[in-house]
Amino acid sequence: MTIPEIRPDGLQLDEPRDRQRRYWRIQRIAWWTFGAVMLLAILGLTGSGGVFHTQTIHFANARAEVPRVSRWEGMDEVAIIFDNPADSHEVRISQPFFERFSVERIQPEPDQSLLAQGAQTMTFPTAGPAPHEVKLDLRATHFGWTGFDMTVEGETRRINLLVLP
Repeated sequence: MTIPEIRPDGLQLDEPRDRQRRYWRIQRIAWWTFGAVMLLAILGLTGSGGVFHTQTIHFANARAEVPRVSRWEGMDEVAIIFDNPADSHEVRISQPFFERFSVERIQPEPDQSLLAQGAQTMTFPTAGPAPHEVKLDLRATHFGWTGFDMTVEGETRRINLLVLP
């Protein structure tokens, strides 16, 4: 048996420090990664609140507030605000939206709901001065990346959102 030399720090150990340094380096990277995930969660990029939780889609006479990130089987809300005075407002949402979400409640209820080619069209009667607001309470039924088209008063916008498990 060989006796290890005495190191400059006074210890009489013969251990490979390279393995320990690699472990510490990996540990620091993991802590920075955890911190970044926490920061993303605080900012709202993992759903359920935060600055970046919702995205606002602008139309000519309306705007839609839609979540950027939703949670699987979690409740979310889509709000459509109409700025123009009209007798009724029409909203058309393409089928990929209904494949990913179940609509729990629509407030106010649409006066008319029609099935169109690859979409659903809802008509909402109005009373009183603008702005008018429609709210859809949603529950994500599947997770993954979702893209769908929303048409408000004849103007179509593409909306993308992520549903996390």
